[in-house]
Amino acid sequence: MREPARILIADDEPPSRRLLKSYIERHPCAVLHDVVASGHEAVDAIAESRPDIAMLDIEMPELDGFGVLAALEDRGIRCPKVVFVTAYERYAVRAFEIHAVDYLLKPVSYDRFMRAVDRCLAAAETSAEPQPVQALLEDAMVLPPQRLLIRERGRITPVPVNDVDWLEASGDYVIVHAQGQQHLLERSLSEISELLARRGFARVHRGATVNLSCIRELRSLGSGRYELVLRDGQVLTVSRSYAHQFRGDVL
Repeated sequence: MREPARILIADDEPPSRRLLKSYIERHPCAVLHDVVASGHEAVDAIAESRPDIAMLDIEMPELDGFGVLAALEDRGIRCPKVVFVTAYERYAVRAFEIHAVDYLLKPVSYDRFMRAVDRCLAAAETSAEPQPVQALLEDAMVLPPQRLLIRERGRITPVPVNDVDWLEASGDYVIVHAQGQQHLLERSLSEISELLARRGFARVHRGATVNLSCIRELRSLGSGRYELVLRDGQVLTVSRSYAHQFRGDVL
């Protein structure tokens, strides 16, 4: 029977460290090897004790997750299997370019964590190269997103997709209407509508996309046009070009 994989956690946020530690304790083939709170500590810990898997937060003070790997390379130290853990989807492509096995977005779910560890174990057994980027990106590209990460005043605000009522085009941006609040998302409506189609969203005209689960009432206006009343009282008109989605038993 093979020894359990030894996992090092490097994260400057105590709640994240506690969550990952609790997940490791539940994995049948992994054990917690060490917990550190900075990139410099991670480099020293990896150099000294050589864990099998390193779960690295990308944004840490002084030395980030990418810097940890660069420092190990400079010292000629072989890297363990790496899983990046971060709240920011924008680092995903770079993470896989440097051969991370997986990339987890906070808050990390238990099932998603388990899959990441299992990928590391499989890669260790087969000496396989990491899977292609498209096969691994979670919220950013592949799986239906659970939340929208919205940058506002220098901060990232995660907005659960289920809370979104509708989205409105505004030039090169999208206004996200969610539970009575508005957020500005730096994407085109076409792009975000395609991404959210798998989560039950549908375009109603060139300037709006709605969460179908938020529709309280559907009214026919004649001539192939409809009017939607959403749960927040917002009324939207469905243009003829998109009316086919609301005929028959679609809703």
